Amino acid sequence: MKASVSYALFVLAFLSTGAGYRTQNFLVEAPTPQIAAQVGQYAEHYRKEKAIEWIGQEMTPWMEPCSIKVIIKLNDAGGATSFAFDNGRVLGQDMVVEGPMDRILASVLPHEITHTVFAYYFRTPVPRWADEGGCVLSEDELEKYRHDQLVREILSTPGRRIPLRRLFNMSKYPGDVMVLYAEGFSVSQYLVSIGGRQNFLGFVATGMRQGWDAAAKAYYRFKNIEDLEENWLRFLRDNRQGNPTGILANQPIPRGNAPILSMAVTRQTLPPGQPMLEGPRPVYRGSSPGNEPKEIANPSIRPGNTFGTPQPGAGANGWNPPIQLGGPISAVTDSR
Repeated sequence: MKASVSYALFVLAFLSTGAGYRTQNFLVEAPTPQIAAQVGQYAEHYRKEKAIEWIGQEMTPWMEPCSIKVIIKLNDAGGATSFAFDNGRVLGQDMVVEGPMDRILASVLPHEITHTVFAYYFRTPVPRWADEGGCVLSEDELEKYRHDQLVREILSTPGRRIPLRRLFNMSKYPGDVMVLYAEGFSVSQYLVSIGGRQNFLGFVATGMRQGWDAAAKAYYRFKNIEDLEENWLRFLRDNRQGNPTGILANQPIPRGNAPILSMAVTRQTLPPGQPMLEGPRPVYRGSSPGNEPKEIANPSIRPGNTFGTPQPGAGANGWNPPIQLGGPISAVTDSR
């Protein structure tokens, strides 16, 4: 009862501070009713689309909505989603997206929604390289191209690359944090290209439980992480992301009731704790924002209800039984 009263007070406070829009799974706060409605409609669209892409099924409705705060800016597009986990449960989630409206809808929002899919699947914090790298795959071609160019720049700079064995086991951000983001994207893109998204999630889950060498053998038939790394680097040498000239003008995105506010900008969203840099850079998102940029955030548990609509066979916390994180979904043939 107390939790219900607190939630009702939150909703009243939310609606009194600006334009709000409520969907089944999201509570959007934005500068105008039109923007709030459009972001809410896109959020529901991506929630369904990304869940089907990554886990092969839709997520069940959440008992409490995910709040989305929308900040419209002329540049510096980016976003952050925070989660509270407790013994295999997701206790809550909050999202902030900012930038020009077109970039929010085409790139920032699908990235952040993918974080919620990963939280639903894993029920625990995900290794940063895989969480961010996988979510960039949900973004538009322009953003993926930028990340591809950045990782090639990193690999061509002596001493800058982080070996995958160290990258996969990192519990803190490196001093050159952009290397973690760019390599995470590139490795995620490579693994998805040879085995699909669901195999990638299984690989990450097995790596977290049994170690990365065991996961590489089980899912991709690599001898170990060094073998995976050698083949990833070969893949990069043999393949280059196409130049997405004009991609923003031609890219289809779901239709809403409000017009997209399009602006030409250079995006410079940065990873936590990084100084502003000169020139265009890829967008970096945080799945768990905080004031400790050197640590992978593990949000403290907040009081509140678990979310997820109870279904037949659901546990006492209201969730469906967790999705099976088992063995390889299918055999993978690599290019070695």
